[in-house]
Amino acid sequence: MLVRPTRRALVVYSRVGGGHVSAARALAYELESSEHCAVSMVDAYVEYGRFPVTLFPAAYARLARHHPRLWSTIYVASSKGRDPKFALGPFLRSGLRRVLEERQPDVVVSVLPGINGLLAEAANRIGARVEVVLTDLHSVHRFWAARGVHHYTAPTESARLDCIRFGAPPAVVDVVGVPIRREFGLAAGANRPRALAEIGFDPGRFTVLVMVGAEGSPRALQNIASLARITRDIQVLVVCGHNDELRRDAQRLRATVALKAVGFVDNVADLMQAADVVVTKAGGLTLAEAFACRAPVVVHDVLPGQETGNLEYVLECRAALYARDSDALARIVSDLWADPALRAELADRGAQLARPDAARTIARNIIARLHAQA
Repeated sequence: MLVRPTRRALVVYSRVGGGHVSAARALAYELESSEHCAVSMVDAYVEYGRFPVTLFPAAYARLARHHPRLWSTIYVASSKGRDPKFALGPFLRSGLRRVLEERQPDVVVSVLPGINGLLAEAANRIGARVEVVLTDLHSVHRFWAARGVHHYTAPTESARLDCIRFGAPPAVVDVVGVPIRREFGLAAGANRPRALAEIGFDPGRFTVLVMVGAEGSPRALQNIASLARITRDIQVLVVCGHNDELRRDAQRLRATVALKAVGFVDNVADLMQAADVVVTKAGGLTLAEAFACRAPVVVHDVLPGQETGNLEYVLECRAALYARDSDALARIVSDLWADPALRAELADRGAQLARPDAARTIARNIIARLHAQA
């Protein structure tokens, strides 16, 4: 018997880094899979903003790739500034009202900071709920919280306390985890031979997976070069996201190991589960995915701002190692290659933070609160 969705959900994200997009897609899939919700997704800045906020995703990508310190300055300064509604309202308010009036959602799910007050204003006009799902682990930006939001889902207790400190009532903030796709929770290693063979790698050789984020950074190539020169029997796969220049430069490196650089891929879960070590930036989504795959994690790069808190959190939990420079990265990876017990210990600590069912749980909770309100 065909079950017709009884509610409409609108998931709001933007292409400011890969994490928000991944979280939005994971939540949209789980809401749709529940058979209780018809789901649509919108990019708030690109699809419903007015110039110049339509340029924000591209500007963010350029800052992350070439000027991370400038991004840090903007991030810190904005945390001390006025309500973002004053700055963003003239360029987003009418578009957000229009999309909500067009789609008539029963619930709006946001995975973005900064726009939630405007979303709450627009949702209030049509009687829709607003749910905010945070993707930063620790020391989160105050722009996640806004008046009029009905519920917040935090990934950690630390993030929950930040929301409350920023004015959210404690009763409307719970802790579930970072929403990631289901495939990251599958048994690690089951697809290793196929995943590695498809990219021309030896399934029996020690494999290092390097994630440089959606945009890369100034440090990325130097870090990749240090791994390329390791005198160990390893193979290195570098996922460069949307940074084609970095992919080409990485592939041209003189390497003493087997090295391959690729662009955007859609089988990250298979690659993480096939890797002996995951070397990554400190993005909240990528860390959560790697922990769910039970991979030993080494953080090699941090975008100052939101990723600083993520790094602090995982180091406090002893769930990852941090390479402060390229020499340290080569040394740490060599140590992990030589010490299976150390790899297992690191993987186990990371797995303690894993919440592979977070997206499904969040979706069920959203639907339950929606029905309870009716």
